[in-house]
Amino acid sequence: MSDSRVPAWGRKLTVPCLACGLATHRRRTLHFDGVNIYRPHAGPDPARLVGGEEPEPETEAAWIALVPGDYPARLFTDGEVYHLAGGIAWPGPHHRDYGTARIAHDACCPTLHRTQPDTSRGAAELWRAMRLRLARSTRG
Repeated sequence: MSDSRVPAWGRKLTVPCLACGLATHRRRTLHFDGVNIYRPHAGPDPARLVGGEEPEPETEAAWIALVPGDYPARLFTDGEVYHLAGGIAWPGPHHRDYGTARIAHDACCPTLHRTQPDTSRGAAELWRAMRLRLARSTRG
């Protein structure tokens, strides 16, 4: 994730996966939201940074790759499901999203999973769809 295509402040959020090359949406996560996680470099107001820039080691853990689109949350396990609120990817479905959620790309990336993932039915279906898309793109 140290590649220059990984978004930092002001960079594009839609970038190809470094493993498989398919498009992903990169979002900030709970690992570094400034309020819920203790940050020793934060000032008196934990939502504001001292110096205005993110420290490099923590920036890498702050981003997650999501599969573009919304999917039925009931078809995925809890660790695969995220929702967006305030531009941050929060784990689990949102109570107002009517059963739809964002899915972590790592749950179904065809390069990370050589065989069909058995964590959930939804991850297996997305994995098959991504493999088909990769096969079509390499032929054409």
